[in-house]
Amino acid sequence: MAKTLSAVLTLCFLAGCDQQGETVGSRGGTVVSDDGRVTLEIPQGALSSEVEITIEVVDDAPAGVVGTVYAIEPAGVSLLFPATLTYDLAADGEERAAELTGLEMSDLVLVTEKADRWQAMADREVDTDAEIITASVLYFSSYALVSR
Repeated sequence: MAKTLSAVLTLCFLAGCDQQGETVGSRGGTVVSDDGRVTLEIPQGALSSEVEITIEVVDDAPAGVVGTVYAIEPAGVSLLFPATLTYDLAADGEERAAELTGLEMSDLVLVTEKADRWQAMADREVDTDAEIITASVLYFSSYALVSR
């Protein structure tokens, strides 16, 4: 029984299904949205203290949004080193197809909300084959994909 519970908890942790968020500190860590679409990989040393981090779906959306908008909370937390934000469009193939009808991966831009404005993230990388878009994150905020 204890081994089964331990295995379930380990799988839940690895899958990012902790509804309360993940506590990440100076050792770094990974936080995943409940739907598996968004992952935040925080490197060692990026946080000076432990922070409970969540990735939540939000309604506030920029013009041209494609799919779901996510907020990484607590908003405004700054990182000492950039983290990697990954938006995986292939996480749910059926939903992805509807969102991308008529769009190419190269048409998508990852944007962040800063000072009540949405702005493109400068260093986005697009992996067309894997249907993944990544960018560096220096602070927690809301993030979305928009079409150009």
